[in-house]
Amino acid sequence: MRNLSPLRYPGGKVRLAPFFAQLLAIQDPVPTRYAEPFAGGAGAALRLLDEEYVSHIHINDIHPGIAAFWRSVTTHSDEFIQRIETTKVTISQWHEQRAIFEAGPNGDDLALGFATFFLNRTNRSGILTARPIGGLNQTGRWLIDSRYNKQGLISRIKRIQELADHITVTELDALDFLDSIEHYEDNIFVYADPPYVVQGNKLYLHAFNADDHKTLADKILSAPYPWILTYDDEKIIWQDLYGAERCARFNLAHTAQNSHIGTETIIYGPTINVPRTQEITPGVQANWI
Repeated sequence: MRNLSPLRYPGGKVRLAPFFAQLLAIQDPVPTRYAEPFAGGAGAALRLLDEEYVSHIHINDIHPGIAAFWRSVTTHSDEFIQRIETTKVTISQWHEQRAIFEAGPNGDDLALGFATFFLNRTNRSGILTARPIGGLNQTGRWLIDSRYNKQGLISRIKRIQELADHITVTELDALDFLDSIEHYEDNIFVYADPPYVVQGNKLYLHAFNADDHKTLADKILSAPYPWILTYDDEKIIWQDLYGAERCARFNLAHTAQNSHIGTETIIYGPTINVPRTQEITPGVQANWI
């Protein structure tokens, strides 16, 4: 499996795609659709579609810049690629793109989508509100263009362009998005990766508070489709909110700010068939809580 996402994302779950493929294969019936209400980089979704484990993916993100990016690369791929080819990766350009990003939606999806992409590829850890790699004075070991391989990124977008008819992009609140897909019932597999309970406000543009986590739990626990969630390893998640469901703990490398091994929780919905061995990523087993 290859990573097709052009976006870098803190805590991105693209590495879980092989496990998700295994999960999909043992459901009855096997869902043909896959959805992410907090899509971000959508790395796992794109892998599953590219490898034909599903025939359609639903990418949802409430952030206008992220949603504009996905709309742009699926509906205006050629224009987006042209911008990658012609835009210089410099600090002056970074300031220009940041101004476009901070101005927000103005009717030009392509401009906002590209600005979001540019900052994601040139900022530390891909965090949209961070400073550029190498700093504003470009004195660091790594410089602003170190994660901006134009040809590699263009290749990914061309493949997404080929798959575009099998991708639906929405810009909804997660709860509204979950409502919008209920009619698919057991033909859609939902993977939710909500903002972390701890440090969520440092990593996410739309962080959750305690009420938000509770509201999401109330919604998804009554959903008619098969679903799984991943969260940071916090007692409020695996005991208070999802204590009646099957919860397991696993280790995952994180790259935001400082690289480290973090512990996360995976929660399985009540209708999900779970494999006997939970190899979440190669060589990493999840253990029941």
